[in-house]
Amino acid sequence: MVIEDSIGQDVYNPVYITFRGITLVNEQLQQEGLAVFELADTSGLDKACEVVIELKALQKQQKRVEAVADIEMPWPGPMIDRHMDIQVLRDLFFDANLQAAAAENFGTDLFLWRSNFFYKHQGDRDGRGTGENKWHHDRHFENGAAPLDLYNMSNHFTVLLALTDVGMNAGRLEYVKGSHQPIDGWDRDIPRHIKEVPEVVQDRVTPLPLKRGQFVLFHSSLLHRSLAFESGDARISMAARLAKVGTEFPEDGAANPAGGEQARAEPTVNYRKTGILAFN
Repeated sequence: MVIEDSIGQDVYNPVYITFRGITLVNEQLQQEGLAVFELADTSGLDKACEVVIELKALQKQQKRVEAVADIEMPWPGPMIDRHMDIQVLRDLFFDANLQAAAAENFGTDLFLWRSNFFYKHQGDRDGRGTGENKWHHDRHFENGAAPLDLYNMSNHFTVLLALTDVGMNAGRLEYVKGSHQPIDGWDRDIPRHIKEVPEVVQDRVTPLPLKRGQFVLFHSSLLHRSLAFESGDARISMAARLAKVGTEFPEDGAANPAGGEQARAEPTVNYRKTGILAFN
């Protein structure tokens, strides 16, 4: 279901179904590729935001050291996989509603293998605000060296948590509705990151403003982006990758099943088993 906002754009508006206190929208997630839920406990969000801001400051310091000393600091940076060592962040992934929604929609044999933060505010880029994150999907690999299977909905999922409000002008999220499944006229033999989506799916682009304490579950092949920060209060979100137990990490990224040099999944060589956490 969508509603129109004040400027006439379709905006995601979740239809909630409550069952034993849990919000379930399984059918919507399967059809659109994405569904929005609410955390059961939001008491840790303020502390989580404080931690993220401190980690972002450390990341900036690290980049300054790299620039001055002309060196590359060890990977991962301060923002990656902090679910492994910061309890207030780890606890968010074990929220009762998040666990229940993930189990209902994705199963109970999952592990979490990567987390990251997206802190957007006016102070970035000499006051111009944090820039955009281009259109992309999160299916970095399939299983070991197997080629990507973009439309296999039985594995690879993303959790995105709004630690603050994520408004329409504060680097809002957008997604291509239904892009986790084949769409007539759209060849997905494309890089994992693209600047613009083709005309054939432009009418599927849907803004996704979020309120503090909401979280999103989506299939990893769903194309999405966040726009540049324009105005308002700073916003913070946290994302994590989920996969089925037994999924093997590759040495490198996997090729798009359509083939072709342009279809490389933009390999990320820094897969690391030290970021794995049993999820449910």
